[in-house]
Amino acid sequence: MQQKLQIIISTSTLSLVVVAALGQSPLNSKTDGTYTQNRTADARAPDRLNGATKASDLIGMTVNNYQNEKLGKVEDLSVDVESGRIVQVILSTGGFLGLGDTLTAVPAGALRHDTAGKLLQLDADKEKLKNAPKFEMDKWSEYSDSNHLSEVYRYYGQEPAFGFVQAGEGNPSTATPHRANGTSVQELATSANQSMIPSSRLEQVVKASKLMGTSVKNLQDEKLGKVENLLVDLPSGRIVAIIVSSGGFLGINDELSAVPPTALRFAADRSNLQLDASKEALSSAPHFKANQWPDFAQPGYSSSVYQAYRVEPYFTTNDTTQVDNTARNVRERNGQSPTPLDQGNSKADVDITARIRKGIMAENNLSVNAQNVKIVTNNGQVILRGPVNTAEEKSRIGKIADGVANSGNVNNQLEVSLAPTGRN
Repeated sequence: MQQKLQIIISTSTLSLVVVAALGQSPLNSKTDGTYTQNRTADARAPDRLNGATKASDLIGMTVNNYQNEKLGKVEDLSVDVESGRIVQVILSTGGFLGLGDTLTAVPAGALRHDTAGKLLQLDADKEKLKNAPKFEMDKWSEYSDSNHLSEVYRYYGQEPAFGFVQAGEGNPSTATPHRANGTSVQELATSANQSMIPSSRLEQVVKASKLMGTSVKNLQDEKLGKVENLLVDLPSGRIVAIIVSSGGFLGINDELSAVPPTALRFAADRSNLQLDASKEALSSAPHFKANQWPDFAQPGYSSSVYQAYRVEPYFTTNDTTQVDNTARNVRERNGQSPTPLDQGNSKADVDITARIRKGIMAENNLSVNAQNVKIVTNNGQVILRGPVNTAEEKSRIGKIADGVANSGNVNNQLEVSLAPTGRN
């Protein structure tokens, strides 16, 4: 296959790889936060985090056209977890068309999220919607194949934001490396490889609504929790993170963990998702209380989630204001600084990390950043890393760690951010 991806679309099949870039120019925003009707040619930068919306909020959301006529609502999202992609958005449009319940599929990038109006917008009138490719839930596989998808994307003037790879055309499984038995190996996954979806897997894409509630286990078949929600970057057609209810496994009530989608893989029977993470690694990775969600729309915070699992984000963090963020990213990617996966497995190390974490969570008035600092204990040596909002938070967390592990064993590398990267 040629090194430069080319778009090869025919009426019978979509072969090789479709260019992994969606163009999309953002809508102009008025001062009141609403969108103007700027529908120029797409020019979206694929390396930016454009937003992070709960899938549960999108499902059922009203869809209007640019004339403010109601087209319908979001019935569900079709997603491929292992590539971290929104494959298509299923709309229910029957009422607008004057017909019975009618389903149609649209590319995620064809929709605009009007956060002020709490609705989505689609550039389509009644006639366009009547002639749009239809979708049938009871023929999920048939309407998820590469031929149908290419028709949907062409109809709305969108190029797929991912590549369909036919059998024998490269090895898209390298998006997240896997062992021979199908379990995942925690190695750096490049965003270029994440852009490929095997055509054979398209028939196995799942509804976001069905994914919620799916059990998540580690490689030791221990249940880590279940999928509580998905955070999606609709303009980019990406899943930002899978939210897992990890509190029971960690022994901390009401705790949620954010996991990069490409760090997960379905079990062979597709009954559950697998994550290559021990209890201590999950405890050290970013997690938060169910009533205190961080701001995942901030690239700095979302990037820390990807770094914790050694997965390369699909977005850049160049526009963040974290202290020395670039240097820290380089250190972690080069393996020069510990990550949660370097946590020691001994009972003593696990206990130290758990006690420090418990002490931090018991503190009042700490920011979300401070609650999610990385704690890595190995051979009794503790390293604290990540952004905090103030020097006082750095000092308070350091004292907690000193009280558990003794000050001589604590390396406080916490960094005071110039601006908070999460919701305080």
